[in-house]
Amino acid sequence: MAKRRCSRDDCHAPVDFCQELGGPLHEQCPNYKKTDTEDTSTKENKKAKDSKTIPWTGNWLKPDEINIIAHRGIPKIIGLVGASGAGKTTYLAMLYSLLFNGKRIDKWDFAGSITLQGWELQAKTLQVQEDGTIKNPDATPSDKDFYSLYHLALRNDSLLHDILFADSSGEVFTKWADNVNDPAAENARWIYKNAHAFLFFVDCEAIIKQRGRAKRDIVQLSEQVKKGLGDRPVIIVWSKADLNDQVRKERKTVIESIERNLSATFPGATSLMISNYSKSDSDQLCHINNIGVAESVLEEISQPKPLRISPVEMVTDDSFFKYRGSYDSK
Repeated sequence: MAKRRCSRDDCHAPVDFCQELGGPLHEQCPNYKKTDTEDTSTKENKKAKDSKTIPWTGNWLKPDEINIIAHRGIPKIIGLVGASGAGKTTYLAMLYSLLFNGKRIDKWDFAGSITLQGWELQAKTLQVQEDGTIKNPDATPSDKDFYSLYHLALRNDSLLHDILFADSSGEVFTKWADNVNDPAAENARWIYKNAHAFLFFVDCEAIIKQRGRAKRDIVQLSEQVKKGLGDRPVIIVWSKADLNDQVRKERKTVIESIERNLSATFPGATSLMISNYSKSDSDQLCHINNIGVAESVLEEISQPKPLRISPVEMVTDDSFFKYRGSYDSK
């Protein structure tokens, strides 16, 4: 069997894994070298073997990999919806960072994750700069085939729940809001179709900079989400809310209009304000509300849905089915 190795002496990555690129991307690495050749039968045997092996790298999942966890129950998918730069990926990075540093989702106990590598890669990008600001993760690729499903196994009342946070590019969701059948919005369609609940992100910074345009984009996207929503819950997340005072001072009319529209579109929806910027360890926007968003959506999807049975009135001319017994004539 062929051995794939790195030309760097300080690289100790296992076979078929690249330390520098952070995943099974060894053939794309400039330091990759192949020491010998494989015959066709060996390649086919290796391919068949790999297809039956659970990936150990811990990267985020794609839709066709959900079966890795689906064998123990139907995973609940939480779709993150919002325009480009609205803070969807940053929220996931912050959530993981808070959990890693000891914060806890009320009533939910961490029970594992098969995408820890993916969580780690995003969390590492949250770096505090010298001026106290936070460096956010890079923009999510706008490729229609790009999917990133982040897994958390959580235990609630002794029951194990597999949760998948589905992240995609804001540019893709903007295209989807404009035209649900846009060929470039395939991953947005998949998330919308399969999600059990949604986190709807509103970018406070965009409201300041873009004014009416931001409002139009937010309202258009919310109306598209509403169309086929059914009884799936929506949590409204106001990101970059450390700018809230400035927003309400400079764009009071715009933000009040957005609030009215969202209230009408998602009546009764929980609304929370979050931020990446922390003033203290107990900061409401950062440390409390970021966790609160997760608590709210998990509470929604864990509630059993009421069973609604509607009696069916039978319409028939058959005397046998129309007979109601002798008591009917008394």
